Amino acid sequence: MNRIIEREKDCYCETCDKYFHHLGIARHRAMHRDRKENCVISYSDYSTVLHKFKKGAEDEK
Repeated sequence: MNRIIEREKDCYCETCDKYFHHLGIARHRAMHRDRKENCVISYSDYSTVLHKFKKGAEDEK
């Protein structure tokens, strides 16, 4: 029995301008965290979140 599995990339990283599968977006977000970069991600539930990993001048006070 051959099954065709279609993997939809339904999450979007606005910072990188790339689409990701909903199970792979967590690793991509961690990549931004490891690099200490802020990123904006739109998830499959239509929510858009700004993840702040970069320390700014106001965060160091």
